[in-house]
Amino acid sequence: MKLHSIVLHNFRQFKGSQRLDLQSDTLKPVTLLFGANGAGKTTFLNAFTWALYGTLSEDVEQQGRLVTDSVWRATPTGGLVEVSVELNFDHEGQNYRIQRRASIRKEGDHQATANPEVQVWVTKLDGSSEVVDAPQEKVFSILPKSISRFFFFNGERIEKLVEKSAYAEVQQDIKVLLDLEQVERALVHLPKVDKKLSANITKFGGSKASAIQAAIDKFREEEASLREEHKLLQGDLAILNEERENVRQLLLQHEAAAPIQQQRDEVTKQLAQARTDLATARKEHANLIATRGFLAFTAELGAETSRIAEKLYRRGALPAPLKREFVDQLLDEGECICGTPLDAQSAHWNRVNDWRQRAGLQAVETVWQKLSGQIEPIAAARTDLRDSLSQTMKRIGDLQETVARLEATKSELDGKLSDNRLEGVQALESKRIDLDDRYDAKQRRVGSVVDNLKLVTKAVEQKVKERSNAEVTDILAAKARARSEMVESVCRALKEILEIRSERMRQRLDAELKSVYKSITYKNYIPAVSESFQLTLHTFVDGVELPVGKSTGENQILSLSFVAAVSKLARELRRERHTDDDAAADAGTYPIVMDAAFGSLDENYQEAVSRALARMAPQLVVLVSKSQGLGKVANELTPYVSHLGIIEAHSSLPGAGSEDIQLRGHTYPYIRHSDSDYALLKEVT
Repeated sequence: MKLHSIVLHNFRQFKGSQRLDLQSDTLKPVTLLFGANGAGKTTFLNAFTWALYGTLSEDVEQQGRLVTDSVWRATPTGGLVEVSVELNFDHEGQNYRIQRRASIRKEGDHQATANPEVQVWVTKLDGSSEVVDAPQEKVFSILPKSISRFFFFNGERIEKLVEKSAYAEVQQDIKVLLDLEQVERALVHLPKVDKKLSANITKFGGSKASAIQAAIDKFREEEASLREEHKLLQGDLAILNEERENVRQLLLQHEAAAPIQQQRDEVTKQLAQARTDLATARKEHANLIATRGFLAFTAELGAETSRIAEKLYRRGALPAPLKREFVDQLLDEGECICGTPLDAQSAHWNRVNDWRQRAGLQAVETVWQKLSGQIEPIAAARTDLRDSLSQTMKRIGDLQETVARLEATKSELDGKLSDNRLEGVQALESKRIDLDDRYDAKQRRVGSVVDNLKLVTKAVEQKVKERSNAEVTDILAAKARARSEMVESVCRALKEILEIRSERMRQRLDAELKSVYKSITYKNYIPAVSESFQLTLHTFVDGVELPVGKSTGENQILSLSFVAAVSKLARELRRERHTDDDAAADAGTYPIVMDAAFGSLDENYQEAVSRALARMAPQLVVLVSKSQGLGKVANELTPYVSHLGIIEAHSSLPGAGSEDIQLRGHTYPYIRHSDSDYALLKEVT
């Protein structure tokens, strides 16, 4: 999707028809648009999503007032006012024009709720245009609404992507973008197909097969219920965790509670690390016993083996002076190696036979040679095992003491906050305790649900095997069973495919996120995309991985890095699927339109983010104020800018002065006093 232009007609602040050219190329992918606070930057951003989906973002106030206020006031009662937004863009080799418009009749000062209509035209090869029959569905197929958050966003609010309460939605949106949703959808619909097939087994399969199928159906209903509960519980846990973090932040902001909360945070971090170290030490101890514990029982065995070998030495059997196999051959052949006949029971035969009794078996000597080389190392390994077990036990004991000490310290700090006479602190601490209790209860329920899911899944598998072996005489039931088993096989295969593809996509996204983030930050922080597609940030201190307490700016950088990584991966995947020569050059390409991308960042980060986005986005529309966009941001973006524009704000505020902006060595109107409030789009050439 490559934007060509946007036209706003009487859309909120934008009076009359305002057009901005957005065409760009790979060398200069950036459109930079300056606007004062309140001039209409957020409105301009929302014009894209309103045109595409008919919705405005939550931060837009008075969403019902679509028509420019000055135009609405100038319209006589009973008159019609038209409001519209038109987008022109290319997508995968075809040109589209989308227009969402509404005609609103004025019946008073208050604007009535609009009922906008959307139309989409596609330009054919001969240059003629054709109306798309299902325009909204076409838009959804080009860019699903759920994933538009990654491409049209307010930079100051994008950090919501890193909130724990949002991870489930982000995970699903990523699956849509990376074409994993189709597999999930198939897994939702296949059980419905199987249910229809199994109805014939219940009806015609006979008493045994019918009973088994009834049990399978019951288990499957229970399985579906448990999976749904697990999904809801995960969402509840994320929300509770977010609420706990909010309470923690409020305690940190409270003058009286802040020192105690800071100390508790540090103790909590140390306690978590100590518990992790304790679990690791116990695991190491158990692993020592499991893999080397047998050595503790080898002392007597080694001594006994040495005693047996000593007896063989005394007999002269070790090392073997002669091989018994060699002496047996002489006796069998009846002749000594010196040529003396060895007649049975003769004196010479008896003498050689005595040597046979003293000779050693080759196999015994070979085994002894191997074993003798192990007795001493085994003894040394036994000593090493004793020392290792002693060390791990001491470590476990020390860590248990540390955990107990930290738990006591934390309990004391909890008490200080709970008993604090300041009402606000008491209320916050009470809420924290309540949230902790609820969180722990949810965690316990999650564990119970997971255990029950495993049992039910195993029960279903067992019943399916029983159904396969049950006698079925009816042809319809036999066919239904065979088809049901085929559906089962397909479901198993799709689950494996989804698991493999999801993990591969997560790993690629994680690698790309790390690369983008590294190009922006100067801190030794490492971002990650967890298995649940949650964004995390950590660092290493003395070899120990620790989570980073992210500031607003760091959350913003992490989110912007994630957006850039998603955008790049989407393009790569789409092009991987379109390997033929006819593949569109913009396959998988989506623009990024961002407002207030740099507001919470210091100058160093503004510069780094500008540089990273300009190089990574296929098409970038950046909305900034003078304070955000001039200086390092402008210096970094200028080489990549194809279009430079201004949202010229007109204010009716009495005494409002004029303000100019200097761009490319020229001065342009930025704010002007007027008889009404409106905005104009002006391109700087």
